[in-house]
Amino acid sequence: MNGPKTLIEFMEMYKTEEDCRQALFHHKWPDGFVCPRCGFRRAYALKSRLLFECAGCGHQASLTAGTVLHKTRVGLKKWFLAIYLMSQTKKTISAAELSRQLGIAPQTAWTMRRKIAEAMARREGELMIYGVVEMDESFVGGKSKGIRGRGAGGKTPVAVMAGVSGAGGLTLAHLQAMGGVNGLSLEGAAQEFVAPGTDIITDGLHAYRDLPSLGYGHRYQVLESPEDAAALLPWVHVTISNFKRWVLDIFHGVSSKHLQSYLDEFCYRLNRRRRRTDLFRRLLNRCVLFTGPVTYAQLTIS
Repeated sequence: MNGPKTLIEFMEMYKTEEDCRQALFHHKWPDGFVCPRCGFRRAYALKSRLLFECAGCGHQASLTAGTVLHKTRVGLKKWFLAIYLMSQTKKTISAAELSRQLGIAPQTAWTMRRKIAEAMARREGELMIYGVVEMDESFVGGKSKGIRGRGAGGKTPVAVMAGVSGAGGLTLAHLQAMGGVNGLSLEGAAQEFVAPGTDIITDGLHAYRDLPSLGYGHRYQVLESPEDAAALLPWVHVTISNFKRWVLDIFHGVSSKHLQSYLDEFCYRLNRRRRRTDLFRRLLNRCVLFTGPVTYAQLTIS
């Protein structure tokens, strides 16, 4: 199924709730209905409740069960438009703007937006960085102005990893919030996002010195001043600078509790910047097939 390339195409493809219902059916059961209880492949549609009753055992299978849309009270047209706007807008859309665009309550818009963002989170082993990788740590958030680096109180440390192509360009990037700047946290971030055998370039921070024991090549340089890091690790600094600017432009800041969700969303967009025309379909698939139900309590847990 090809996704819409423009807003006009989206409006033509999903004019009604029934259009969205059929599209959701084909995403959830691409080879036709399969009863989750008995495996029978024929069902009767109960359109008023988004249910399909198995013709074999009578089990009623919900179209939204087990998906990001689980038990939703919001119409499918609004869900589809929210997913489209989050996948196609260049910088993304805030919950406040989503509330205005869809005509829904601000809290409902925030919840929908966060659930869709959960579908953007990286899966284990997905888009590992290979080849040559720049790696550094940065600090995000907090209320201390004019204070940089490890002395910045209230800020969250973030591991920044940026792949470098043979031509010197950026390939993939990953950002991981950490509990602290130490070898355990930084090595854990490297193992989660960087493929073994990759050459990792860092500054002279001692916390990186055990990377070779984990199967990585390690090149480092002791820097005389923080400004030298931008020359040694240019793509790391471009990536984290763009993230900070993105957060301030769209959200005017984020709390440490929800920071990882925004880091994941930013990287999801960045790493698929050359495949934007198909992003709506891909994100809808992740919402339906690869992301389970997420409750409001789970989204707000401290």
